[in-house]
Amino acid sequence: MEKMKIHKALKRWGGFVRYYDTTEPLFELAALVSAQPCRDILACCGGGNQSLTILGAANGVRSLCAVDTNAAQLFVLAAKASFLKERNSFPSFQQLLQGHPGKIMAVRKNIRPLAQVHLCHVPTGKLIAPPRELAEKYNLVMDGEMFILPKSGPSWQRDPSFMARVRARLDCLNLAQMDIFDSPDHFKKGSVDLIYLSDISWQEKLAYYQSKLGRLADLLKPGGRIVSYLDPGDDFMGQGISPARMLVHQARELGLKVNKDRDSKYLVVERNGRKQ
Repeated sequence: MEKMKIHKALKRWGGFVRYYDTTEPLFELAALVSAQPCRDILACCGGGNQSLTILGAANGVRSLCAVDTNAAQLFVLAAKASFLKERNSFPSFQQLLQGHPGKIMAVRKNIRPLAQVHLCHVPTGKLIAPPRELAEKYNLVMDGEMFILPKSGPSWQRDPSFMARVRARLDCLNLAQMDIFDSPDHFKKGSVDLIYLSDISWQEKLAYYQSKLGRLADLLKPGGRIVSYLDPGDDFMGQGISPARMLVHQARELGLKVNKDRDSKYLVVERNGRKQ
């Protein structure tokens, strides 16, 4: 695994992009990260806005390594960081396409109110309105390939002081192409203060994933934390398919301490309670 700085990442990577924005409440993520010192951080890359948020919010940050299996996502983060550093503003996806021709490609997602959508009833072929219980639970529907919000960019992009902190810390940013669960092969035990997980699929009953989580937790310093977003849409149609619930189950099986405030959108798993 090779860690890269922004300039080298822009030259090395590219491809098909899936994520450009996030629906996560980034101000809440920033408050959570800033609650205790975070010098060394490991984060899922995604579209990069979460990593940049953590970079701006962390107290005493020394390094943040953003990882992803998709090289295009790493390119997007590097391109956003480069644009931010040079112009003190966030780029649109179109600006990245123009500034880096041929490096990335994507199909933009459409976001529509669920009330505007009709479903096809397979047995009869008739178009029907979404069931009431579905409409009550979900407001929006997305289709296409890449996720871009109508008002693109992180929620703090109009906060000059936060923007200044992010820009001042961009030299702390490293990028690496790999699965975050393979990071124990490349990082030392007890070397990380914070691990941020995003868009992770958990298989609750497989010991394989518990072993992966256990090795990931071993990277944490005493008092270190794993933070994961609780996507309200994960528990699809009440069927119990919830990555957050599976993460809680696996963490408790490993003796890790699990914290979840009722109103928080994030799950926090702490190193303190890990069985020795």
